[in-house]
Amino acid sequence: MQTRAPKGQYRVIGLDPIDTLTLPSGPLWKDCETLDEALDLADSNRALYLWVYVYDDAGVLLHETGCHPEQLERIRELNQGPPEGPKTKQ
Repeated sequence: MQTRAPKGQYRVIGLDPIDTLTLPSGPLWKDCETLDEALDLADSNRALYLWVYVYDDAGVLLHETGCHPEQLERIRELNQGPPEGPKTKQ
């Protein structure tokens, strides 16, 4: 996937390792005229994609968002669960 935006623009790419590759619309891929427009687009799509990235025309990553931080936090919470007491034989 080409991360470098056209000269003077910013590329927003949204990815989900499962759904976006099989959906007819595919992953989010849009070039924006301004950084503010790209950041707004990325932030407005953060709930729909695990990862959303904004790149400049040199292919440098400028911004990363997505729903993955919330999902990772929820996984950590579920994995912690209530502590188990000592196991004793009865």
